[in-house]
Amino acid sequence: MAYFPMFVDMTERECLIVGGGNVAYRKVIVMLDFGAKVTVVAEDICDELRKLTIDDIASEDKKGSYTANKENNQTDPDAANKENNQPDSDAADRITIIKRRFDRKDCDGMEMVIAATDDNALNHEIAEYCKANGIMVNAVDQKADCSFIFPSYIKEKNLVAAFSSGGNSPVLTQYLKGKEQEILTPFLGELNEYMGQIREKVIAQYDTQAERKRVFKEILCAAIDNGRIPEI
Repeated sequence: MAYFPMFVDMTERECLIVGGGNVAYRKVIVMLDFGAKVTVVAEDICDELRKLTIDDIASEDKKGSYTANKENNQTDPDAANKENNQPDSDAADRITIIKRRFDRKDCDGMEMVIAATDDNALNHEIAEYCKANGIMVNAVDQKADCSFIFPSYIKEKNLVAAFSSGGNSPVLTQYLKGKEQEILTPFLGELNEYMGQIREKVIAQYDTQAERKRVFKEILCAAIDNGRIPEI
């Protein structure tokens, strides 16, 4: 089985995660990190998932969905989230946790489904339903049931490096991730944002691709050599 490497814009796209344990929690963190709208369906919800709502406070509505209590918003939720390796506070607006048994119809209308229960048979059933209905699916630790797999990745703002072994060796991809963390620093993430901000200006000012490439390279090298982001 060969997986084609590509980056997909998941901003505001619907993603279903079936399962409420620690594995599901880790997948939720990833999807929120990339801007997806996440629905979690499970009969049992772990504390970590509950704490993804603002202020770690959740109110259960009549349908069994947990929603953030925004009236008790803390002064600087983003600071606390980053310290605890949590997504930004706006992520609480993009997650719905439904405490009940999974139903196949939960998959309908989803861009992506992740089967993260501790029941391999159920994960397989979810994967089969999704494949039959043209929905991208990942069944955790069940490679044959996956139409996509999660890479090990490093993300600094919009700068992302990812590694995949095709599901053969997660240990190897974690090793590569550790090595890459020495290179892909927060500074490079900030620099990437700056390059994006000046891109249209450079394109408008220089006529040829060769000229633009030269200018971008000069700006990049100067920023790295000086260790600071140029002012716009």
